[in-house]
Amino acid sequence: MAGIYVHIPFCSQFCVYCNFYSVKGKELREKYVSALLNEIEYRKDFFRNIGVLPQTVYFGGGTPSLFPPDKLELILSTLRKEFNFTPIEATVEVNPNDITLEYAQALKKAGFNRVSMGVQSFNDSHLAWMNRRHRGEEAVAAFWNLRRAGFSNISLDLIFGYSGLDMEQWRSNIEKMASLAPEHISAYQMSIEEGSLLYRKLQAGEYDLVPDSTCMEQYTMLQRMLAQNGYTQYEISNFASKDSNGNLLVSRHNSSYWTKEPYLGLGPAAHSYNGTHRFWNGGNLTAWCRHYSNDAAGEVAASSGRQGKIVGSEELSAADMFNESIMLSLRRVDGVDISTLNPALLADVMGEIDRHVRLGNLVREGDKIRIPSEKLFVSDGIIMDLFI
Repeated sequence: MAGIYVHIPFCSQFCVYCNFYSVKGKELREKYVSALLNEIEYRKDFFRNIGVLPQTVYFGGGTPSLFPPDKLELILSTLRKEFNFTPIEATVEVNPNDITLEYAQALKKAGFNRVSMGVQSFNDSHLAWMNRRHRGEEAVAAFWNLRRAGFSNISLDLIFGYSGLDMEQWRSNIEKMASLAPEHISAYQMSIEEGSLLYRKLQAGEYDLVPDSTCMEQYTMLQRMLAQNGYTQYEISNFASKDSNGNLLVSRHNSSYWTKEPYLGLGPAAHSYNGTHRFWNGGNLTAWCRHYSNDAAGEVAASSGRQGKIVGSEELSAADMFNESIMLSLRRVDGVDISTLNPALLADVMGEIDRHVRLGNLVREGDKIRIPSEKLFVSDGIIMDLFI
């Protein structure tokens, strides 16, 4: 199902591992909202031009919960009006210590029906090292505020695989997470991203990489413990519980990325995909605000046929499409139906598919291939072998 992603690029402080585009820029927040509403107006034909309707909305960042709920409600209501739809899933990312009961209630009233909260750890010393601005107990309190406000679809994030996290601390984090019983859990291995503070610490010899064997042990513990607590893994980093009808409460918005549905990205540094082309906005908030300001209305209107301020775009080749289908589909536990792939290109990699089946790195069931759960941790290498 097609979706809309709204990038809200503001943070009050920056996590040690983060290289997403974000700024503090408190004085730019009003300009951002005004510019965003203009961009929505100028790009309202994006889905109509490709013959689909969006069904999901995701407010990410940055930290969307830095904004007052009435501003988030204004953006969401404008999306609904301009794209003429009611989202079946409307997610907003939040930081734990923004979530008072009153704020949670206002998010619910604004029209959001799913919340994704970055917990990362319940260990206060680890949170301080990550430069997170909440404590473990604040995350717990925020979760219950969301519950009391009526949210029945909550996703919580954890991070593993960083220096200083031992196995018992990791076990404690998983146990604490499972005891809260959110509908969805995402768990990511700490990555070293160029441009992040952690990258600079590594370059300066102030951080030691964690051995792959330790990261794999932590990942395996995560899989085992969440399965024991009733969660089903459906993607490398994502686990969901079931609703009363037995349906997995997956992230519908993120699932659309993995199944290559069209999506529109709004805001600076946001990306879009229409089925054949990718487009992206530049990662400069000031320039983006200037372009989508009321003063620039004529310029933007004139370029609306190119979907507004597009700094970059590319048409995907047959090989690009093939590789992306392999990469995105094999991230999912369900895998990929190879009968849907370009047959000429598939023929070029059938030897590698057969080899990985013999090695136990892939399971083939008719036309479906998938990576077994015990091999998901090393999926990157398997997937790369299948690229054209």
